[in-house]
Amino acid sequence: MTYTDLIFFKQIILSVVMTEISDDELEAMMERKPTVREAKVDDHALMVKALEHPVRRKTIKTIGVFGKNKADLKKEIGVDDTIFNFQIDFLMKGNYLRIEGENFRLNDRGLVLLSNI
Repeated sequence: MTYTDLIFFKQIILSVVMTEISDDELEAMMERKPTVREAKVDDHALMVKALEHPVRRKTIKTIGVFGKNKADLKKEIGVDDTIFNFQIDFLMKGNYLRIEGENFRLNDRGLVLLSNI
């Protein structure tokens, strides 16, 4: 296949892909809920992302099975307040962590993360 053939083939593909989408089709696409498979893939991707960051891994290990007081956790993690709060927010939004008064506890999803560290 020559370079010219490749360019021609690319133009054909782009013309097929670039078909115009109606407003109704676009609205339906935006309102569509993810399939069970898509939701599972997204959930696994979030778990991987949660475990990729060293501060989050340390936070999860430090909280452990029994939980940890906020002051003790901040001291053991050893990062500034901004980073600490960002990582805690990430774990809370991912539904891995809950706060009970001044104590942080891993929920069932958080315990799954802990078992994978």
